[in-house]
Amino acid sequence: MLSIKWSTAGSFRTKAGRKAGRTAVKALAWTAMIAMLAGCSLLPQEEEPEKLPEIRTPKISQKPEYPVKRGALEQTASGSGKLMSDREENLVFTVDNRRIIDVRVKAGDRVKKGQVLAELDSGDLESQIVRKEIDIEKAELDMKAALRESTTDQDISLRKRQLEYELMKHELAKLREQKAESRLLAPYDGTIVSFTAEKGDFAKAYEKIGRIADLSSLVVAVRFNSGDLKNIAPGMKAKVSLNAAGDLQGTVRRLPVSTDPKDEDTLDAYALIDVGKLPATALHGNPLTAAVTVERRENALYIPPAALRKQNSRNYVLVTNPDGSKGEVDVEIGMQTSTAVEIIKGLEEGQKVVGK
Repeated sequence: MLSIKWSTAGSFRTKAGRKAGRTAVKALAWTAMIAMLAGCSLLPQEEEPEKLPEIRTPKISQKPEYPVKRGALEQTASGSGKLMSDREENLVFTVDNRRIIDVRVKAGDRVKKGQVLAELDSGDLESQIVRKEIDIEKAELDMKAALRESTTDQDISLRKRQLEYELMKHELAKLREQKAESRLLAPYDGTIVSFTAEKGDFAKAYEKIGRIADLSSLVVAVRFNSGDLKNIAPGMKAKVSLNAAGDLQGTVRRLPVSTDPKDEDTLDAYALIDVGKLPATALHGNPLTAAVTVERRENALYIPPAALRKQNSRNYVLVTNPDGSKGEVDVEIGMQTSTAVEIIKGLEEGQKVVGK
């Protein structure tokens, strides 16, 4: 019987090969795609475009406007000072280059008139005084005896003795004066405000070593600069600000009476202001300030200094008109203070002026 055998092995291999080929192709395609994607990720990324800031047109600053006002204006002169005594003076020796051998007071002590405050070395002055007193007493006894026995021939001799006696009395007075100069005495009842001399120091004639004051009579003492003093006169109103006791109203009593440097720490170097009764808390040496009214204008028209403009000798302002426009107006000015300028001519109350 004739039989025919078909070989299927080859056909199987052919299908399997085709299938495998298709699989390989797909794998290669995926590999290529992955490689492309990976390759793309390695390339540098494009930079994003820079964002430029928004440009805004700056706003033009609005200059301040001020109304023209009417009211009272005051021009003042200000100074500073302290509470001092109406009776106050420096303590000094009147002899030069002598050693201080005794100091009996200190700052704050109350003393009586004539009390010894300090003493200088007077050497043998005390002994000289004692000897001179004895010589005078002997001369006086001799003269009395001579007077009892005097004759016409002895008149000249007696007169000589009288002259010698008078000379010895004069010498004794000089010695006692020197002794007095070696002691520093309190000139009146008061309080030692300061005392800087110490035992062993050498005193210089008229050099300040202390200060005494009558603290029962205090006064406001103020120093003003020379320019302001020209505008101040006795009787002008003043406001005194005591750091420890508030504000007080007063009047100028007098201006400084001395510009000598040696009087710098005395009452003569200050302007004095009367304020009536001082508060109980006020003490000698308390610092203070004072403002004296040197000129006052009632119902004056004025603007702030910031609104006044100047060009050479011209004074003018920039006025805001009702329609909002602005224009220059020349003005005539009067009194000027730190906060206001008086307008004599050129403006009316209620107008608006522009600041600088």
